[in-house]
Amino acid sequence: MLSFCYHLAPMNTEPLISFIIPVYNEEQNIANMLRNLHRVTEANPQWNSEVIIVEDGSKDGTLKIIQEEVKKYPRTQLLIHGNNQGYTRSLKDGIAKSTGKFVMYIGADEEFDSTEIPNFVNLLDHGVEGADVVLGVRWQRNAYKLFRFFLSIIYIFLLNFLFKLRINDYNWSQAWSRDVLNKINLRSKSLFVLPEIIIKAHDLNFKIKEIPSNHRGRHWGKSSVNMRIMGFALWEALTFWRYRSSKKYSPTA
Repeated sequence: MLSFCYHLAPMNTEPLISFIIPVYNEEQNIANMLRNLHRVTEANPQWNSEVIIVEDGSKDGTLKIIQEEVKKYPRTQLLIHGNNQGYTRSLKDGIAKSTGKFVMYIGADEEFDSTEIPNFVNLLDHGVEGADVVLGVRWQRNAYKLFRFFLSIIYIFLLNFLFKLRINDYNWSQAWSRDVLNKINLRSKSLFVLPEIIIKAHDLNFKIKEIPSNHRGRHWGKSSVNMRIMGFALWEALTFWRYRSSKKYSPTA
């Protein structure tokens, strides 16, 4: 079930960029995350940006906190999932509701440093010399335990091997042009959704650029990612690899 709760100032012009924030059980992080994000957007009024928060049926006090926080910020929209539907469904719902020329995904857990956002936007909004997809790359993952670090390295290596790409980070903050999102149909129902965007954008000859990004680690709470979730993403990657290798494959389908 999806319900909508709006807190959105009138828009006289199309936003340059929409920020999509899927949220689940982040009561200790979300207020500070939104505060840091809006410091950046307020410092860059030329973006005319919109923020779309997708609250995915949290079981803690996240929803109540967000409902109070959005009162502080115009041009912010809250989408509410009555039941937990997962990160991928939340991301897709946010993208579908966005209206910006560019769209950027940001995690709600405070691991991403919002002061880096202009680096992404500037690359997108740079005319013919700009990028269509901008990928943040966590060169250092100091907050990861050793097992998760090696799991991430193996996952990246496997995706690059399967899809013949040279991408250094598939599942961090990303930004996309509207043209990319309009041309692809996302099939994934797992964490593979971000790699799917990258692969299909590559197959459609869109420009993809990577930029270094700081991985700060969590201050509060723990990630909901587990082996079951990672296993499903890997299964979808293998399924998509077989489909991409077939004559039926189209990056727009």
